[in-house]
Amino acid sequence: MKLDKTFESHLTSEWRQQYVNYEELKDFLHTALENAPNPRDKDAFDVYCQNFNDEFYAKLTTELKRVNEFFEYKMAEARRKHATLKVKLLYIKGRSEANVTGAVKGLPPLADQPRNLRKLDRAYAEFYFSLVLLNNYQQLNYACFFKLSQKCRKYFPTSNVPRWVQNTLDVTPLNIDGVELREMISEVEDLFTQYITDGDRGKAMEKLRVPPLGQTTSTGYVFSAGVFMGLFIVSIVVCVISAYILFSNSKQFFIFTRLFRGSFILMLYGFSVVANVYVWQSVGINHVLIFDLNPRNQTECLKLLSTASFFGYVCVLAMLLFIHHKEFGVKDPFYIPLIGLVLPLALLINPVHIMNFPTRMWILQCFGRILAAPFCYVHFADFWIADQLGSLVQCSVDYYELIRFYVRYSMGREDTFDFEPDAMVSVLRCLPSWFRMAQCIKRYCDSPLRPASYLVNAFAYGSTLLVGIISTVQMETSDKYQSIFANPWTWGYLASTLVSTIYCTAWDLLQDYGLFKIWRGKNIFLRKRLIYPKWFYYYAILADLSIRFFWAFEVYLVYNDLLLPNNIKTLYSICEIKRRFIWNILRLENEHLYNCGNFRATRDIYVSALSSRDELLVKKLLDESKRNSEARRDSNATKVTHSDSPPS
Repeated sequence: MKLDKTFESHLTSEWRQQYVNYEELKDFLHTALENAPNPRDKDAFDVYCQNFNDEFYAKLTTELKRVNEFFEYKMAEARRKHATLKVKLLYIKGRSEANVTGAVKGLPPLADQPRNLRKLDRAYAEFYFSLVLLNNYQQLNYACFFKLSQKCRKYFPTSNVPRWVQNTLDVTPLNIDGVELREMISEVEDLFTQYITDGDRGKAMEKLRVPPLGQTTSTGYVFSAGVFMGLFIVSIVVCVISAYILFSNSKQFFIFTRLFRGSFILMLYGFSVVANVYVWQSVGINHVLIFDLNPRNQTECLKLLSTASFFGYVCVLAMLLFIHHKEFGVKDPFYIPLIGLVLPLALLINPVHIMNFPTRMWILQCFGRILAAPFCYVHFADFWIADQLGSLVQCSVDYYELIRFYVRYSMGREDTFDFEPDAMVSVLRCLPSWFRMAQCIKRYCDSPLRPASYLVNAFAYGSTLLVGIISTVQMETSDKYQSIFANPWTWGYLASTLVSTIYCTAWDLLQDYGLFKIWRGKNIFLRKRLIYPKWFYYYAILADLSIRFFWAFEVYLVYNDLLLPNNIKTLYSICEIKRRFIWNILRLENEHLYNCGNFRATRDIYVSALSSRDELLVKKLLDESKRNSEARRDSNATKVTHSDSPPS
């Protein structure tokens, strides 16, 4: 593979700005070559080559200095982390030697030793991953510098190239500390094998291994995704045509939509998440890091598409079976919609290691923390999924009404086909806002800085919660009045909804999207750094505004009897899935840019605090590492001094 393709596919996206500007320098070389005099004019060409070499190697040295500064910074960070984790491993060694009874040769007593071996396991695995990324950074940059110097030597032959490579590139930390970095990787493997997996190297490397960059998806997932997607597209077309032809009256269509709308919304949302993952991977947004996922169990787009297509295909088959139940000899078609209710639950809690098992377990863990929102530490994935639930409110309401329908249907009640909302519907509509408000308050309480933005965000969800309560009261009292505007609670609903919509829209655009940072120039109303095309951000602003204010359009349609409330809710659900799709794209972009600004490419896993004695031991290990590094550099400098190459 050419270095150009390797460079783009192997770089760490959070460090993109810290790599050598390879393409820019390569273009600079090609431009100079196009403007060079004819090589037959030897004197002019030699002068041109000499002048260009001076200019080019000055640029190359400046780039090398910038890359070295970042590499030294990350190496110092790695040395500190390595020393800290080695101290933790000494605790484990001391525990085994002391046989759980006392302290060992200056080690703290057993009570002070790390209690959570699982955390130490994860911390070492993540540290190993960070070393691999840093090693890729070192090798890729060194290869780029060497390749650029080789190109310069080829196009503009002088005697300076070997001197620059040997006297400048090879004596920098980028080259010298690379040896230390690879020794550190080897030492981590040995320590992990000896102390974490009790000498089982195969098990150790299985936990430490990092999937190769650019790894292709298995053919099995590609085949299953293609088959299920093709079957889904064909079946959905047949379903739409069948429903249009066979549903002769509005009542039949009403019952059909109420029974299958929940499955349809969830199916549509599943495909939107697949599209989100595809976009994130295409533009280099590290969603694995943002969601705190294990990089060794990557969630690939085609794997998600396979699962989403399978669910969509089965749900559409259930719709077709309901529509054509007479042709299939089904006497009671009203039990068919159960498929759309049971299937997603079965897929989620299925204990078999198929269909993205790690992702499904991760979702269940997030659900558990969401339900215990006021009491559990809030991760990014927790409040992200809680926000998704806010867009799936109608789906959860439809599933509840479907369960209520089957209870009534089995009892033979007269109100079986009555899909009017009850108290439980109001609770379901308010739950996502409550979860998010509780999470915001929890984050505020857990943060030592107590940022006011958490409380401001909590107020946004509190306003949404208030709208849900007032809306419930308005619906319960609407029968007492001849017109909806004669009900005073209607005006309270409109006023609270207007305030909440303005507040939430402002939060979306200013905080979640990070827009309106610039008020003049070519990026007006946007921000300095943009990953997507500029038009997409303006489209996102308009889409968010229009969908957020959909309720005003809904009031107009209902008041003038232009559209049934059931159909309006279906239309709004589709629009909300679209808004959430856009929100997911820009929210993760904003988080990714924050990680880039902090050069954060791996997860931060806290093990335990260091005591004063721990700090002394860590300092001792760091001093030893520093002496070894200086000795290595002095040795390399001596080799360069006694080299046979001509002096610079």
